[in-house]
Amino acid sequence: MELHQLRCFEMVAEELHFARAADRLGMTQSAVSRTVMALEALLGARLFNRSKRSSVTLTTTGALFLPEAKLILRQAERGETVGRRAGRGELGRIEIGYVASAALAGTVSDFVRRYRAVAPGVDVHLRELETPRQIEDIATGRLDIGFIRARKQYPVEIRVFRLSRDPLLIALPAGHPLARQEAIIPADLAGIPLLVPHFGEEAGFLTRIQELGRAGGFNPVIMEPVRDFLTVITTVAAGLGFGLVPVSVGNLRIPGTVLRPVRGLDLSSDLVLASRHAEASPAVRQFMALLGQLKPAPG
Repeated sequence: MELHQLRCFEMVAEELHFARAADRLGMTQSAVSRTVMALEALLGARLFNRSKRSSVTLTTTGALFLPEAKLILRQAERGETVGRRAGRGELGRIEIGYVASAALAGTVSDFVRRYRAVAPGVDVHLRELETPRQIEDIATGRLDIGFIRARKQYPVEIRVFRLSRDPLLIALPAGHPLARQEAIIPADLAGIPLLVPHFGEEAGFLTRIQELGRAGGFNPVIMEPVRDFLTVITTVAAGLGFGLVPVSVGNLRIPGTVLRPVRGLDLSSDLVLASRHAEASPAVRQFMALLGQLKPAPG
């Protein structure tokens, strides 16, 4: 049974006239007649009573079969519509990962909001994950897109686009004497325990702390790594050390902490968007089309 056979049957059933049905279908009357006869042969039953005066009525079989034929045709039309919309990236599902600092900066919500404006039918799932986990999950297909901190190297499956270059600031307890200064010089940090997340080495935060030590003439005291920047800033508020954090962490507004720049050093960290090179999903490609103005980040 073919869809064009069902369409011919439906049209003749609506018109109860082969010539008028043929006009609506853009076919010849003989072609419509042959198609309906082929369907009848397939079903092993007559669908129409025909007369010499061209009047047509549905048989009992035809009347019972008509609702089923309509159901099949409408389902096929819905399926075609879904397929076309999915092919254009208007339907589907996207798994997006993000680091907390990207959320705090408003970057994640801004991009997702822009994407939803052009593809409201796509099911978007957001997950807060550390950068190493996001990279692994994108490479293996468990994530589609990731907002991550830049790395020196990436798996061959991954491509990245720079979104922003974020200043790095020193987080310190509000009651510390250095909090009264508008900026900190590297030498001020001599002997002070410094905090970084456990992924800090890969993201270059340990390298930045070593730069601070060289500039200030001291060997940094680095505490045991913590889970994330929220833990860093909370530990700082408790007076247990200082932290090196992206400027967006200030949006947490944890009581008892202040952020200060380091005078004389250009400390920064790139926030990048990661995806797969060979992306098959139209929905993901549609998301990436929003970033057409961006150039691939180096590395």
